[in-house]
Amino acid sequence: MKNVYCSLLLGLTLFTTITHAQYADDNRKAKDPFKAGKKAKNTDSSNDVPQTISLTDFDPEKEVPAGMAISDIRVINAVSDSSLLGYVQTGAFNRWVEALPDKPYTAYLQSYVDRRYGRMYKKHAVPFVWVIQELRIGERTFGMSEKGYLHLKAIVFAGNGNGTFKRLTQLDTVLIKGSMDVTHRHRENITDALHILLEHSLTKGALLQKVDSLVYTISAIREEALQRYQKPALQSKEHADGIYLTFKEFINDQPSILNIAYSLEHNTVRFFYTDSSRKKTFVDKFWGVRKNGLLLKQYYDLLIPIEQKENSIVLTGYLPLSRRKNNYTLFNIPVEMVGGLIGDAIMETATGGPLGKGILPTVDNIPYIVKKPPFATGVDIETGEFTL
Repeated sequence: MKNVYCSLLLGLTLFTTITHAQYADDNRKAKDPFKAGKKAKNTDSSNDVPQTISLTDFDPEKEVPAGMAISDIRVINAVSDSSLLGYVQTGAFNRWVEALPDKPYTAYLQSYVDRRYGRMYKKHAVPFVWVIQELRIGERTFGMSEKGYLHLKAIVFAGNGNGTFKRLTQLDTVLIKGSMDVTHRHRENITDALHILLEHSLTKGALLQKVDSLVYTISAIREEALQRYQKPALQSKEHADGIYLTFKEFINDQPSILNIAYSLEHNTVRFFYTDSSRKKTFVDKFWGVRKNGLLLKQYYDLLIPIEQKENSIVLTGYLPLSRRKNNYTLFNIPVEMVGGLIGDAIMETATGGPLGKGILPTVDNIPYIVKKPPFATGVDIETGEFTL
């Protein structure tokens, strides 16, 4: 197979050389990002069987954390997208599919928590409420191994004995597990994350009486949990075309530049607006841009199509995009070692992706993951950064 790879690499090198010789003066036009965005909407998932992630198995002999006595853990589902857990790779060719819980989202978590920790409940003790804001899984292949990722974000409330609750603590963490096949180990990441949440809750619970905070009813907890979604960008049905210079402008649905146009000259997409004197002002750095109902987020010098799903902002057409990237990966050509013009030509030719050259953005804002970050599938609705 090595000769095949060498021939392919040589052919692509020749292709690159000829292409750049032909367009030495760079008179090419870039592909229209909004037409490409329309094509990206094909999810390519109608005939695929999702992967179900079950939480039925756990070690009943494993010790539960020590600490304050609790009477119950009530799970409130407040995730931004409850339709799935994330995306995983299945089969001999690592085909990407949706990962789903094996029962409705709230019951999925509540039934596991009750089975796993029910034996530690004691009457007349302190009840906990766990508001799950995000629980998302993902994975990525690296050479001869894979890494599985999990993002858990939750708020904990503790009862004070009269049917009301105080905010106790919160947790926002990402877990990583490496394996030759991580798809079957996401269950461990999920259960480990919930165990960490319990340990965190019990540790903070000992200080509950010293906490001077507001008092909540269950209905007030639910109402506050949904407040993070009461943003104009998520609530509005219609959005004006324009450029969002910052994420704050986007989430408030207030683009600072409304009358926009764009140029495709010199093989580059550049946005501009024209003032009353017909002077063009180009805008090269911004958070995102919306036109004709399509929304693009800037990622370095690329434009990534994104859209709203439930209360989340997700990458448009994630499945076909990730599958095109996998098709390229199957050639096993180390493009990161080739680099430069040849690497760009290989990536663009193999993925066929005119927008962003078929590149999936990575999650780059996790401080303790400096190498091998996960691929992003959406945008954090509180920070505007790419996320699992």
